[in-house]
Amino acid sequence: MLKVLVLFLFVAARYHDRIRDFKFGDKKPKKERMKKLMKFVKRTWRFWTPKYKVKRVQDDVKKILTDAQIRYRVNVPDDDIEFSFSGDDGQSYSFYLSTESKTHLRFYVTFSLDLYPEAYDRLCHLSQMFNDLIVDVNLRLNMEHRKISLFSSIPLDYAQLRPELIEGRLHDMNFYSADILWAFNKLLKTDEEAVFVFAELVERAQGKN
Repeated sequence: MLKVLVLFLFVAARYHDRIRDFKFGDKKPKKERMKKLMKFVKRTWRFWTPKYKVKRVQDDVKKILTDAQIRYRVNVPDDDIEFSFSGDDGQSYSFYLSTESKTHLRFYVTFSLDLYPEAYDRLCHLSQMFNDLIVDVNLRLNMEHRKISLFSSIPLDYAQLRPELIEGRLHDMNFYSADILWAFNKLLKTDEEAVFVFAELVERAQGKN
């Protein structure tokens, strides 16, 4: 009860000047102000009740995927979430989102590629070029299991307060994944050096733009 009272007083102080401005000539629509107010209240309440953050983040992820009309699967009992996309050539890459650590929302992307040891040096070079380019995401090369994966994470404390961070990270990783799938396929199917494959990828992206 005390938290609710403090929250009410804080919100009232925060928006007192804006309400006054609205009365005396501010033309901004009342609906827009109310939407901002509710968003602020929601974020503040989440900040004060962190014990529910895992469930909240899981629900936010499901809502983001549902709104985007992306079919997903929930793995019990941890409520980890999986879904897949296919590239232009029919090969797929799969997302796996986990809150198992209870401290971070972790993003994994795995690719349907079969890496062969003879291309190790070129694979390493291409992986490094991607890691030099992408932000907040890490491309991992595992030759022992002959696979590559994309990894990222957001602290749950941040993710529960700003669900838009989740949506943005999913968007970025999907964007990177499509390019990664194309580039590694190109490298594995040809004898081209990694630098030329990467240059072709950049040229291809510029052509799309």
